[in-house]
Amino acid sequence: MRFACIHRKKWLEMMKNKKFDCVRMKRDIQQQISKEFAGLSDEETHKIQISKVMQNALLGPFYTKVCSVKDTSSK
Repeated sequence: MRFACIHRKKWLEMMKNKKFDCVRMKRDIQQQISKEFAGLSDEETHKIQISKVMQNALLGPFYTKVCSVKDTSSK
């Protein structure tokens, strides 16, 4: 029991001092996206998101390639 108590204290101390909180980051990003697309239909939101992906230097070519493979495999 004593080990668990010590372990818990170290864990709580570590949680207080951490510099990066991935759960908070995820929540913040979701809120930002929600505000950005507020009032738009799902179709409009999808079009905007695909447009942003295609404009990205890394994601655009990747998305194009994935779509072409997907189209080829469905024939």
